[in-house]
Amino acid sequence: MPRTEVFDREEVLEKAKNIFWFKGYNGTSMQDLVDATGLNRSSIYNSFGNKMELYLQTLKKYQGDISDLFDKANKQERNAIETIGLIFLYVLEDILEDTEEKGCMLINCRTEMGNHDNQLHELLEADQERLLGIFQNLVSQGQAEGSILTGEKSELLAYYLVNAFQGFRISGMNIKDTVILKSIIQNILKTIAR
Repeated sequence: MPRTEVFDREEVLEKAKNIFWFKGYNGTSMQDLVDATGLNRSSIYNSFGNKMELYLQTLKKYQGDISDLFDKANKQERNAIETIGLIFLYVLEDILEDTEEKGCMLINCRTEMGNHDNQLHELLEADQERLLGIFQNLVSQGQAEGSILTGEKSELLAYYLVNAFQGFRISGMNIKDTVILKSIIQNILKTIAR
């Protein structure tokens, strides 16, 4: 008979996510996970599988957190260029709150582990496609309403925005000056605005 979990799974995933996010996959030991979650090794293995399976689950949890950011911006019912600006402003808030300079967990994963595991590679590729799709939909909407340049294909502008978004996340690890970061956002928006 399978054992029943006697802990809050989401709370444990959150704690494991934070330790992986701060130390990376290779820098995180099983003892770190035991210390962070309060579970013993056998409970971690029985409930989450091996270390890589737990890491994948924490990345998916992080993806959900990022999706919430995009949903929050889309719910504001603004035009496309303003929605894109809100997305970057919400990321700016995250950057300023990131006192440990952890950056983006997905970008960290890509640079550390992206080519070392097929499951990770697939997760990261799917996330890239999702991000591209979100920005392409916003660009198409903006082109239709007249707030975004129409002389360029929506797909190409979406690739630009994905690149800018990821670069902004990386810059935010080193730059905490709100004026500079807001200036970067304004320049990104100027590049695509009509």
